[in-house]
Amino acid sequence: MTIQYENVQFTPRLPFKYYEHDATKGVNVPPHWHHGIEINYLVTGTALKFVADGVTKEYHPGDIWAINHRVIHSISGPSKVDWLEFGLIVDDSVLQSSLLSSPNWQINLQNENLSKSTTAAYEALKKHFIAIHDLIHCQTNDVIRMKILSHFFMVLAILTESFTTPMIEQDINPNSLLVDTVMNVINEDYSRQITGTMIASQFHVSLTTLNQQFGYTVQMSVNKYIRLVRLLNARRLLLETNKAVSYIAGECGFASDKTFYRNFKAWKGVTPSAYRRKYAKYHKNDTRYF
Repeated sequence: MTIQYENVQFTPRLPFKYYEHDATKGVNVPPHWHHGIEINYLVTGTALKFVADGVTKEYHPGDIWAINHRVIHSISGPSKVDWLEFGLIVDDSVLQSSLLSSPNWQINLQNENLSKSTTAAYEALKKHFIAIHDLIHCQTNDVIRMKILSHFFMVLAILTESFTTPMIEQDINPNSLLVDTVMNVINEDYSRQITGTMIASQFHVSLTTLNQQFGYTVQMSVNKYIRLVRLLNARRLLLETNKAVSYIAGECGFASDKTFYRNFKAWKGVTPSAYRRKYAKYHKNDTRYF
């Protein structure tokens, strides 16, 4: 099980990728991440569980939300529901060409945190999203493309004015290529006994430098990212299989059952077994592992 990029669609000559879940199928997307930002709009359906960096939130039709750069996230929702969830993924290169401040963005689009002054902006985002969705499904020509771009740049403008908070600037020269490459290594090798020190040596940089780059880019240290990837994969195995907890601990790279229990309880507030008993019923269980 690896954390990967999400399969998305694109239209030539448009500065973003997009996705739309098949209305005839359940919404189940495994842990993945993007270089840029992702903005989602749940138009129709039912409650949707969205896990970002291990924190589970529930979204409902009418909600729109954003995922910041390189945040690991997954989605789950029941089948046989009339889903319409539409999302845009905007790479850093596109953002930086239009908005120089975007690498320093943190976006917060949580519906429950909206003030009266941002409610109108939130509703405007929905209208622009629906317009982009409908236009993308038209036969694309130069006029349609211009209309899509007008709505897209309004989305960026609204985000900038109403929903972004600047991060604290650090005296560091960002190296996103290094961070992305290291993240891919961790996502592939998390089950092995890897550490931040080992990875720093592999890439011929100091652990301090690597931690500075991770801190700037994903707001956590290398070792914390390794632990998060292991925990996210362990959580999925707990909920979707009947594999023994001790097996899951080893499969996900924890040095011992005790280490796994301690880290999982610090993360979720309960033991792995208690978490499974409470939440596994909401997930399809693979009976091959009885």
